[in-house]
Amino acid sequence: MRGTFIKALTALAAVLGLVAVGAAAPAQAESRHKVGYTQVVVAPDVYDLVAGAGITPAAVGGAKAFAYKGTLAARFPIRGYSLKKLRIKHSGGISLTAGSASITLRRFTIDLRRLKVTGKVSGSAVGNAGRVDLFTIRRSDRRDLGLVSLRLTAVAAGALNATFGVSAFSAGDTFGYATPRPLGRF
Repeated sequence: MRGTFIKALTALAAVLGLVAVGAAAPAQAESRHKVGYTQVVVAPDVYDLVAGAGITPAAVGGAKAFAYKGTLAARFPIRGYSLKKLRIKHSGGISLTAGSASITLRRFTIDLRRLKVTGKVSGSAVGNAGRVDLFTIRRSDRRDLGLVSLRLTAVAAGALNATFGVSAFSAGDTFGYATPRPLGRF
């Protein structure tokens, strides 16, 4: 089943235009300039939890955040991709702050081979954790919010819980939904 899902995500990337971008420059299997964006929508129950706890999200480093269908969405610029490695790299990020507690997640990479999203993490409770696996990619149960769901890894859930002094986040919980738009206007 995992192999089928990887093939489906690869096909999705082709439909969204990654192959078209790569075909425009056949000798080039990797891009290093802004070529679109990925939109991430926070799951409504997670948004309610975050807002209820007084945690304020903010876009950083060129990302954009905005209200979307009763929750929060953010757009992260795609700064490059590798067809060979099945990776999409992003700039920008998001910070979550409550009082003196904060955590920043930035420079996301979608790794379609491993079905993971990595990012650089820093914050008041975690220091500079470097690049870690943040989410696993799964089929979306809310296609109206995104093509795939993003589920927290144990590392990401632990970092959120440690930062905000809660036990609300668990590995495997759906944090949000993502839709890459490689040729979309940011």
